[in-house]
Amino acid sequence: MTAGDRTYSKGDQVRKIVLVLMLLAVPVWGADNLKLNSRLDYSSDSQDGPLITGDHMEDGATAGKPNYIIMYGEG
Repeated sequence: MTAGDRTYSKGDQVRKIVLVLMLLAVPVWGADNLKLNSRLDYSSDSQDGPLITGDHMEDGATAGKPNYIIMYGEG
């Protein structure tokens, strides 16, 4: 592809598109140090507080969109 005096290859176009997409991407960070609420009472239907607690719980949450929790562990 040519534009004026410059010649662009497919590789150049792909690199530019990837660069633009990287600049437009919004970094989303998840919560850290997740813990299950130890005071949960399964024998009653009471409000025992949040099921999962942790640091930075509000970071990355977007209203109107599903928010997923992914837990990973090694034993």
